[in-house]
Amino acid sequence: MAGNRARFEEALNRGHSHSWDQKWGEAVREFEIAITEIANEPAPYAGLGMAYLEQNQLKKALENYKLAARFSRGDVIYLRQVADVQERLGQYGEAGKTYMAIGEVELNRRRLTEAMDNWNRAVRLEPDLLRGHQRLASIYERQGSVHNAIREYLAIARILNSQGEAENALQACQLALKLDPRNAEVLTAIEQIRSGEKLAGESERPTYQSSDSISEVAQHMAAALREKSGNGTGKAADAASPVQDARRLASEKLAGDLFGDEDGDLTTQTLHLTTLISKALDFQTRGMTNEAISAYEEAMGLGLDNTAAHFNLGLLYQDKLRFEDAIREFQLSVKDHDFRLASYFSLGECHRARGRIEKALEHFINVLKIVDLATVQHNQADRLIELYENLADSLMAQGERDQASAFANALVEFLSHKGWEDKAKEARGRLDAISDSGMMILGDMLTAGSEQVLESLYLSQEYARRGMYDTAVEETYRAIQLSNDYLPAHIQLGELLGKQGRRETAAQKFMTIADTYQIRGDTNGSILSYEKAVEMTPLDLTIRGRLIDLVKRHGQIDRALEHYLAMGDSYYQLAQVDKARDTYQEALKLAPRGTIERKWKAQFLRLAAEIDMQRFDWRRALAAYKDLRTLDPNDERTAITLVDLYYKVGQPVNAVGELDNYLKQLVRGGRGAKVVGILEDMVRQRPSDKNLVDRLSRLYLQQKRRTEAIELLDKLGEAQLEANEMAAAYATIEKILALNPPNAASYRQLLAQLRP
Repeated sequence: MAGNRARFEEALNRGHSHSWDQKWGEAVREFEIAITEIANEPAPYAGLGMAYLEQNQLKKALENYKLAARFSRGDVIYLRQVADVQERLGQYGEAGKTYMAIGEVELNRRRLTEAMDNWNRAVRLEPDLLRGHQRLASIYERQGSVHNAIREYLAIARILNSQGEAENALQACQLALKLDPRNAEVLTAIEQIRSGEKLAGESERPTYQSSDSISEVAQHMAAALREKSGNGTGKAADAASPVQDARRLASEKLAGDLFGDEDGDLTTQTLHLTTLISKALDFQTRGMTNEAISAYEEAMGLGLDNTAAHFNLGLLYQDKLRFEDAIREFQLSVKDHDFRLASYFSLGECHRARGRIEKALEHFINVLKIVDLATVQHNQADRLIELYENLADSLMAQGERDQASAFANALVEFLSHKGWEDKAKEARGRLDAISDSGMMILGDMLTAGSEQVLESLYLSQEYARRGMYDTAVEETYRAIQLSNDYLPAHIQLGELLGKQGRRETAAQKFMTIADTYQIRGDTNGSILSYEKAVEMTPLDLTIRGRLIDLVKRHGQIDRALEHYLAMGDSYYQLAQVDKARDTYQEALKLAPRGTIERKWKAQFLRLAAEIDMQRFDWRRALAAYKDLRTLDPNDERTAITLVDLYYKVGQPVNAVGELDNYLKQLVRGGRGAKVVGILEDMVRQRPSDKNLVDRLSRLYLQQKRRTEAIELLDKLGEAQLEANEMAAAYATIEKILALNPPNAASYRQLLAQLRP
């Protein structure tokens, strides 16, 4: 009977959260709960595998990863995990078979490079995997990689001969001879088989060294370099790192620079230099490395200082494993823009070969930075550079040498295929497509450890766009299982949790991500993650407070002030008016450090004053508005409010004085037309204020609006009479009579009655 899908997913999500927090016991419990609900899905078994692996319970980890692979129908993600644990347990034969199976899956998916990587790993672990060698031999031959193809055919011959199949072993040797009829190693093998001798290495098993072994790295590099140069054995391998184009360009520039000026005066020394460079180029083309080195060295001894020559000599030194000499030359050629990318790449390879991972990373990241900058818009460049500046530090944080080495290996692999530039652009497009949370870099792809991680994230977003949030979350957890330290996957999970309505959980996830960014030295990443957290729970003022502290510490004052605005608004929404005003006051202390001090001060003063107005605290509001007037004397709203506040605190004289100043300012500024409307509004509010009426009536008279002036004064007189202000009423009637009103007799009669 089918279990409860909702309980399954809840337990699964809890298990992943515990895994993120490294609470492995709790994670195991939740994954087992998930299995009790639905026992035929791979995710909980994969979660258990990771939890047991982290606790060094390798056999249990292997058991669960196998179940994950089984229920996923052979998903390479889980197969890789099976192979990894088998290798850790020393089950090299079984691990080899698993890698063989992974290679077959990758081949079916038309991912030839990945397939070959897995088959190569398989035969290193289990040298007698005949099918692995057969697969590799066939592909190397089609690629024109003669050296590698012959190596695989000899391995096939060794295996078959050890099994008593001498005739088949001889056939394998004949296939190798078709590629290189004079190959001494193959000819020797044929003689040994015919005489009944064992072939070299027939009874040998692979040996394993530390990944940090300089000698091992050097050997691998030497083999790669021999293949790059062709070494006289047919066509070179298809490797196409940034070095390839630079190598051709260097030779072209040397020929052009040194031999292009045929009409110039040629000294004996110049002729000698020309001869030496000609020899060097010829030797280099023919693969005569030692001779080419000697020619370049002699030329430089005679004063040659040419970046193309330095670059070529660096490559030759690198071919001979003279890494320190190569580094010296590449440090000279890197100054030339034409050779900058290739020189950084070569410097990284040399330092990596000497076991200096930190230094290698520095150069490899420069390579990535150059490549990536060519894929982004100009306005994104500064942020991209900032991200790369943090990348090396983050990779080497807490002594994560293995991670750094894996990154270096991934970069070299990425740049070692034909069309790597197009691949970089394609990767940029994929990164942009899955990046809802800010910019990602090519380095993100490489630190993920597998393109499968990005694939899962891309699928997750596709599911999310269709509203399939549960499936999207599951796919994101898959990416996290592949690379638990890959922060973009956790960012995407946080966003999905928010879309599911689990906003508090999402906020906690983003806070954890923010703290991780801080540890890695990426301040901007930390800030963006905290902002995501407050976006999820805008009324959680604890998170907002942490964010404000963070941006203030790093001098981002304007950003802090923006969050002070939001915090004050949140307090206001929560009806915590006093705290809202305190927040605005705190922000006012910081405002002078903002880029636009007057703008910030005005904004916070007005917000604080509005709270004071709502609470009828007129005097405190008056103080704020006086400061606002100082900041912007031309602001109409401030002037009108000041007049009103002066009346409210019982200071009518100051009110009228403030009004006069403002009205004069309007006239001087060419806005005199507004004066009448402002005075009319104020008189309607205070019809008995003789100062206001007097000013408006005079203005009417100036505009020859005598009738309106008389009506205005008449209303003032009536109000004064009702208030028993006889003296004031008398004075008002005299002003009316001075205007020759139509009913002057009535006004004279009234005046007589009022005369003392």
